[in-house]
Amino acid sequence: MFEGLWRSATGAEIRLLQCGDAVSGTYTAKPSERDVPRSCRMLVGAVKGENIGFVTSSAASRSIKSWTGHLFQDDAADVPELHAVCHSTDWSVPRPDRDRTVTLTTIVFRKAAP
Repeated sequence: MFEGLWRSATGAEIRLLQCGDAVSGTYTAKPSERDVPRSCRMLVGAVKGENIGFVTSSAASRSIKSWTGHLFQDDAADVPELHAVCHSTDWSVPRPDRDRTVTLTTIVFRKAAP
């Protein structure tokens, strides 16, 4: 159900492998405005019905992201969508800006053609 390549409108990608209720794969962040190459992060998580949750981390930016989402299959669009919420912590932020170390964002991934 979740296996395959998923892309957001901003260019972020998740590539998922599913075995029963377990999910693993990679997360590639959206291209940044900084002159930094795109990096791929490992992810692990679980699936329950049409719901999914997984965690990614990156030693380079000292951040951890936790994702939860729900699968939507719109018959009119004929392309499955994963509507997700991302809870992120980033401890590379300088001490005066620590109130910005935890963020919450929403994102929609659409399944890419095989």
